[in-house]
Amino acid sequence: MTYIQDVNEVVGTDEFADWYRSLTEQEEAEVANAVGKLETLGLRLGEPHCSAIKGASFALRELRCRSGSSPLRIFYAYDPRRDAVLIIGGDKSGDPKFYDRMIPRAESIWKEYIAELPEVEEEE
Repeated sequence: MTYIQDVNEVVGTDEFADWYRSLTEQEEAEVANAVGKLETLGLRLGEPHCSAIKGASFALRELRCRSGSSPLRIFYAYDPRRDAVLIIGGDKSGDPKFYDRMIPRAESIWKEYIAELPEVEEEE
């Protein structure tokens, strides 16, 4: 029997890092908690902590956390190395067009990220 590790590592894009640096201490703590759950559970992490994003052109997911009354969302996906890649984050409070605005942005960042990845060699 072969054991397949579900997630190697959780990494972030520059865009995610920029967003994270803009957060308050309380928001940072909530995001760190959500990311910690992803690091611990990987693919086993489910609702209400994360879900698939409908309308995306690839397997885009979101981590969900709340800071006070602000619903924070972190868009992420799994790369060919099985790393969970934190793409971009945002506060969806009071924004009915949040997903309409964020999905294209996340997809653009993802395409650039994937294009910059070195070739992944298959294990025998």
